Amino acid sequence: MPDSALLRLANSVVWPGFTGHTAPHWLLRELDGGLAGAVYFSHNIDPADPAATASLSRQIHDANPLALIGVDEEGGAVTRLESVGGSSVPGNAVLGRLDDTEVTERAAAWLGRLVGSRGIDIDLAPDVDVNADPRNPVIGVRSFSADPDVVARHAAASVRGLQSAGVAACAKHFPGHGDTASDSHVEAALSDIDERTLREVHLRPFAAAVDAGVKAIMCAHIRVPFLGPAPATVNRRALDLARTMGFDGVIVTDALDMAAIRATIGSGPGAVAALNAGADLLCTGNPYANGAAATDEHADEREFAEVRDAVYRALRRGDLDVARVQEAARRVRELSEWTRRADGGPAVEFDGAAVAARGLEVSGDVRVAGPLLVIDARPRRTIAVGEAADFFTESLRAKSGRGTVERLGLSGMSADDAGAAIDSALARSTGDVVLVVAGLHSDSREAAVRDAVLHARPNAVVVNSGWPGAGTMSGREVRTYGASRVGAEAVADLLLADEPETR
Repeated sequence: MPDSALLRLANSVVWPGFTGHTAPHWLLRELDGGLAGAVYFSHNIDPADPAATASLSRQIHDANPLALIGVDEEGGAVTRLESVGGSSVPGNAVLGRLDDTEVTERAAAWLGRLVGSRGIDIDLAPDVDVNADPRNPVIGVRSFSADPDVVARHAAASVRGLQSAGVAACAKHFPGHGDTASDSHVEAALSDIDERTLREVHLRPFAAAVDAGVKAIMCAHIRVPFLGPAPATVNRRALDLARTMGFDGVIVTDALDMAAIRATIGSGPGAVAALNAGADLLCTGNPYANGAAATDEHADEREFAEVRDAVYRALRRGDLDVARVQEAARRVRELSEWTRRADGGPAVEFDGAAVAARGLEVSGDVRVAGPLLVIDARPRRTIAVGEAADFFTESLRAKSGRGTVERLGLSGMSADDAGAAIDSALARSTGDVVLVVAGLHSDSREAAVRDAVLHARPNAVVVNSGWPGAGTMSGREVRTYGASRVGAEAVADLLLADEPETR
């Protein structure tokens, strides 16, 4: 095969991110050269101009009519298209708590319509991980449940809903990221489970998604020891499990710039190993995730070239079988062709605020009187979730007619500085205190802040936006099962109500 054909073949399985609200020159050039498409992140979305994203999509599709455009739009805390204002859809944990598959299917159809309206072809959702370990720092409320049967039901409903809107669904993170206590964005994650647990718990939702016709599956950079020492993304035994389920769609890698790959074997060698293991589409990742784009205006092109050139060189050397990459390219092309044929379906009615309100779990009379002090003890968001505003405080400020709402955010503070700031704020406060937490199971410092605040102000209202686990609730507590905008608005309505909530 001529070098030019090998280069085009390599391009056809690479899926990069990029910087800016418009397609850079290098991206348009590579799209013309057969590039698989592109993935949008929050920095690609212009919040001041919703029409700009659809225009960007047209620009990409004009450069390559079969380009596949993707985005992470899970609802809840993980949103790219609504990252500034917050998601209009409660997250998976809310939907799993309600356990109404019709609601989940409507929520997914709503998301599908949102994604499709921006010219995007595939949503990197749903997350179908079974959150078996409450300490999990990266899945948590992105999961429907710790019960595999619940997750399986809602995985299928979500796939049906998304794809009814003409947008391909992508179930993640295969073979299951729910039984880990570390984040593969920042380190190699371990799921130390046996084969029976993998099959009976973590693979069950993926099987349900496959039965529902899911078009893509995203693999995780997690190690499952009985499958061998390599992470699933570069592990043929792991990826073969998807094919034995009868899945013949696209296996997408999680971002190759994540530390579990980048800091071990490297993004380029990892890309080659992933294709050899059976992956079809190489997601290079977010140019801003590792800080490179902040100082290097060509970081996006450089990170793309590192992966594409590694694949091209491996094809030339014979380290990567041409037929294997052609198979991968065929699957990617067939997925793109499906998105061009798919019908967007009718408009969908979905009241995210009402669903979020139904999902709240409440202990005690949580009504508050101002002036309010909100202490936000949540640490920095994970890379998967991204940085976002504090929608709880914003909603309280927007809805409160009872004086001011002061906010104290502890993210980035040392323990000593946080303690001093809390003491000072409590000394000034003359009204109720609202404490916002999210990682009580995975962050000992956050748990210590909760204990300290409740010791000083036993009547403080705790708003827990994280995975609740089996812990008992405090005297006045609201569990939100996520941090969506609609969830925050539901909490504000509850806290500022004239009459106590009865449930």
